[in-house]
Amino acid sequence: MNTRLHLALVLSVLAVAGCGITTSPVPVGTPTGSATPGVAGPPSNGPPATMPLPSAPSPALPAGPPPAAFDTAVPPAADAAWTTLHWRRLASDEPLTLVRSVLRWRRGFIAVGSDGSSTPVWTSTDGAHWEPLLFNTPTTFWPGLLIVGMAEVPSGLVALTLLTGTYDCRIATACPTFSPSLPLMAWTSSDGRSWTPHTGLDLGLPAQWDAAPLLAAGPAGPVAVSPMPPTHLATSVDGVHWQTLPAAALPAGFWIKDIVGTATGFIAVGALPVDNDHDRAVAFGSVDGATWTGPYSLDMATASGITLASTGPSWGATALVAARNGLIAVGTIFATPGETLWWQSANGRDWRALPNWPPLGPTTCQGEGCGSQPNGALVGDGHRMVALRGGADAGVWTSTDGLAWQRLPVTGDVPSEQAMNAVLMPGGLLLSDGTTTWFGEAVTK
Repeated sequence: MNTRLHLALVLSVLAVAGCGITTSPVPVGTPTGSATPGVAGPPSNGPPATMPLPSAPSPALPAGPPPAAFDTAVPPAADAAWTTLHWRRLASDEPLTLVRSVLRWRRGFIAVGSDGSSTPVWTSTDGAHWEPLLFNTPTTFWPGLLIVGMAEVPSGLVALTLLTGTYDCRIATACPTFSPSLPLMAWTSSDGRSWTPHTGLDLGLPAQWDAAPLLAAGPAGPVAVSPMPPTHLATSVDGVHWQTLPAAALPAGFWIKDIVGTATGFIAVGALPVDNDHDRAVAFGSVDGATWTGPYSLDMATASGITLASTGPSWGATALVAARNGLIAVGTIFATPGETLWWQSANGRDWRALPNWPPLGPTTCQGEGCGSQPNGALVGDGHRMVALRGGADAGVWTSTDGLAWQRLPVTGDVPSEQAMNAVLMPGGLLLSDGTTTWFGEAVTK
């Protein structure tokens, strides 16, 4: 069984919404990042129709020192059962604190981080020793790029990048100036160390995107999705050549908020208009990323039964978290203060509501909106899901389907109650409160 980045995407998904990168196909799927509402418009300073590709980095922008290498314990097998989690507090200067997603692929692992306006990259063959990737060389990413998606394809890896802002490489033919977030580009690599850029991926040309595009990989190849409506999709077999799908590929108004690759295709979730004033959460499925079936409803359960979107509030799905035998969709009610919603499915078609967000339960704080959110974070990598929280009632639970959960004993320096930003690593968990980061090393027997 293959795993995802979304990266193992391992992507991290917060209790309220998902954020991350993408992964390779898994039996059900793994999450990618979620988007924020916005409206696409014409570019104010878009790229030329044909973008020149550099043959060497610009001498005006020196490569600079890369992030440092780091080491962790050799991770257990992807499907090994965790029995204990041992927490330790990380020093603020440890490079591990920068990691935001990890992809387990057939040649090892690749991690993508966040350091202000850059996204550092590390690769590892064993999941224990992580070597940084130097940017701005003839065979690596340009400076000023944000890596916003990563997935495994038959030939190796594919990454999506955006520019972090306008910059002048002093060599116009090698590194032209574009608007703050464009152009979207695909890069491919056979080993995770050497990368080649490619043009031709077209998801529409807004002046600036408010969120990163989505990327998922299935048996037919990768699919890229625009982060804002109207939804644009592009498919590829290799990450090099892309085909933009016609608008009729999906129902009018369907806004994809997350997409995952599975062993049989793709699952996408989001919101679909019911009328001018109401949206509802739905899922769609596809074998090849080009032809889609659905919608499959994600109903909102209340004490009095199922609420219809035409008579109640609007709601939508915003993220997907996957394990070996099932997945959880995370959603929200579009109201103030709003409420987080969870649904579980074994196949992406049949969904059941999960009231009270098991095993986390609701938050116990006082004030408006308290009790309407899960008391912790939820992450997954296509093999397992992990629900966790810090504080006096700290806990870690694992599941392979999103229904049956096993609570793990925790030891060491337990994270604070405010720590809600989680990243699933090959051999454990990162958890941060925005200031301090903890690493929980998984123990197996």
